[in-house]
Amino acid sequence: MQKLEWQNLWDAMEADPAAWIPTTKKMYWEMLEVLPPRAQTRRAFLVGEALRDNGEGYPVYSCFKRTGDDYHAKNMTLKEFREITAWEMTT
Repeated sequence: MQKLEWQNLWDAMEADPAAWIPTTKKMYWEMLEVLPPRAQTRRAFLVGEALRDNGEGYPVYSCFKRTGDDYHAKNMTLKEFREITAWEMTT
C-alpha cells in the first residue's frame, strides 16, 4: 500500500476510521515535532491538538505509530490510545 502524507493521509484516515494508514518516516517526525504530543509512548503518539470532537464529547487526535521501519496513522481518542499502547507501559 502507498505511504501517504498530508492531505492524502488525512483524507484516507477520515475515509476508513478503523484502518491504520501507511505513512512515511518524514511525516511521522514532522507531526511529532510540530506540537508537544498529547500523549506519547516509545513507539506512538497523539498530536497535541485535537482534530474534532467524536460526538460523545471526547476529543479526537491524529495518532502516529512506528513498528520497525513501518509508520502508520489513525484518528482516535486519548482513551483509545491508552488501550492500544497499554502493552508498552508494561514492557
